[in-house]
Amino acid sequence: MEVVLHGDLRRFGERFQVEAKTPREALERLGVPLEEVWLLAVGDKAVGLDEEVEGPLEVYPPIAGGGILEVLP
Repeated sequence: MEVVLHGDLRRFGERFQVEAKTPREALERLGVPLEEVWLLAVGDKAVGLDEEVEGPLEVYPPIAGGGILEVLP
């Protein structure tokens, strides 16, 4: 699975290739703490930690300052 880390996650903004079926497995292999993740998405669809997906998996960190994200339709 291809994983794209956005923002301050591990201080990377790069793409990684990981042997994994679920986002949880991919993040564990990359050493990304789950508490640092606020959104997982494939394309324009949010996915769960244990959902079997095919990448690229987009991983987003918490919003700086603890702001609230408003998702519009």
